[in-house]
Amino acid sequence: MRSIPLVVTAALAVFAAAACSGGDDLPAADEMLPDAAAAMREVESVRFDLAVEGDVPGLDVKAADGVVTADGSAQGTGTLTAFGMDIEAEYVIIGEDAWVKGPTGGFQQIPVGDDMLPYDPTLLLDPDSGVATLLEAVDKAEPEDTEKIDGTETYRYSVEFDPAAFATLIPAEGDWNAATVWFDQETSRIVKAEFAQGDATVTLHLSDYDEAVTIAEP
Repeated sequence: MRSIPLVVTAALAVFAAAACSGGDDLPAADEMLPDAAAAMREVESVRFDLAVEGDVPGLDVKAADGVVTADGSAQGTGTLTAFGMDIEAEYVIIGEDAWVKGPTGGFQQIPVGDDMLPYDPTLLLDPDSGVATLLEAVDKAEPEDTEKIDGTETYRYSVEFDPAAFATLIPAEGDWNAATVWFDQETSRIVKAEFAQGDATVTLHLSDYDEAVTIAEP
């Protein structure tokens, strides 16, 4: 029988170990989640991209993107369901004041939570009910693997959040508190989070952390 060279045997062993390691080489969840929560509490601004596929009862937004600041301001665009139709809109939020511009006409001032602004993205960085608070209210988490997302090396975890804390952040009806979350390996900040139920999926991307942002009344 022809023997296999030692170097080949060693290479195969290394490959097999890497293939089987999965989440074993990732930080333990009880280390990763507190680090991520602390990192997210330090965020001053972030760009977000929210995409909804399928029917998500309680969430009248099909898509939204923009930038959010820790002082409670946001600016961007979105596709929302109102009056039985999908409407493209621009929005500006500064504290308790909000402005929305639909397909026609200029900006009109509305209260936050109005039908024309059913989702408030400033909640993402809210100190009491935002992403950091959600990461502090985890019922269960398991490391899965490493993965590159949008050029960033990440750790991927399956996470089950406290349902009450999750409902404050994303007002979807049903059990939407289970997610797959990708954390930046270097900063521990969230890069991506994906929530799925049946045929529907809600995906949130976060990027451009702490870039200088100016949001003014339109």
